Amino acid sequence: MPAVLEPDPLTVGAPVPDVVLADADGVEVPLRDFRGQPLLLLFFPDDWDPARAHQLAIYNDVVRATPGAASVVGITVERGWCELDVAGGDGIRFPLLTDSDADSAAAHRFGVAGRHAAFVIDAQGCVRWRHVAAAQPQPDEVRAGLLAALEPRAVGPSLTRREFLMSAVAASLLTALPTPDARAQDAPPPRTNEPGARNVTLNVNGADHRLRIDARTSLLDALRERMGLFGTKKGCDHGQCGACTVHVDGRRVNACLMLAAQAAGSKIVTIEGLARGGELHPVQAAFIRNDGFQCGYCTPGQIMSAVACIAEGHAGSEDEVREWMSGNICRCGAYRGICKAIAEAKAGSTT
Repeated sequence: MPAVLEPDPLTVGAPVPDVVLADADGVEVPLRDFRGQPLLLLFFPDDWDPARAHQLAIYNDVVRATPGAASVVGITVERGWCELDVAGGDGIRFPLLTDSDADSAAAHRFGVAGRHAAFVIDAQGCVRWRHVAAAQPQPDEVRAGLLAALEPRAVGPSLTRREFLMSAVAASLLTALPTPDARAQDAPPPRTNEPGARNVTLNVNGADHRLRIDARTSLLDALRERMGLFGTKKGCDHGQCGACTVHVDGRRVNACLMLAAQAAGSKIVTIEGLARGGELHPVQAAFIRNDGFQCGYCTPGQIMSAVACIAEGHAGSEDEVREWMSGNICRCGAYRGICKAIAEAKAGSTT
């Protein structure tokens, strides 16, 4: 029987295959769900866990080995997301996906079965940086590959600042194999089947998200903690302030009072889903023009409630607006601007 030839590893500039990975909870995650944002994908053998916090300690050593790089003062890796706190700049947040099955279908399709590998994938689904090694990668080898990625190449432009920082994270993870003592110290507790856990698919802003969650998880916590949609704010967590207002099948809902499982099969819209094609929703634009906010914490919930208020036909007068927006509290007292914004947006929707 002829030998089966393995594909070569994907090269920089190549489109990535539409593979399905399994997250830390065993939920299947299609790579296409992350199209539209850059992400970091790691492949590693079963005996190596790159997600432990202590393995990020050498990150800035890798960054300092490159010219003109910013210093990262904080790194958080939690539930499939990595957040960098950059000194003198804004934080950078991106998905960090891993595949520990050396013989998985995804590893074979990326051409890295049985090997350590890292891929930085851009918003269009193409490889922007990669490193593949048959054994534990050496720091100098990975740094050299990272430096080479900063130079313009025939296949495309050099890495953006965000892509470079993501690549540096990958480089630090690839070169940070823990010692046996550290591995024993940081070994996670054995996973058990959590009672009450269930698989849930939520359609949020037009995209399906497959989650495995405790049956008691609120829609608010699922949006913020599992999907990284932080526009929906947690205020009182008791349904009294309206900061967590979202739309479920066109109806405004306090996400803190609704179980995520209850929203399965519904169409959920958050503040991130209001704008279309880079153009603000009319209510968002009206809030800006009329100073409908001060600190801004309650603003996403105010806007989501205002959109529904107009759609429900409850914006006929200022008194009516105040009555039907009374579930949304603004502790800064920007109610005058909020009412003016709703009146303006309502008038625009009827002309």
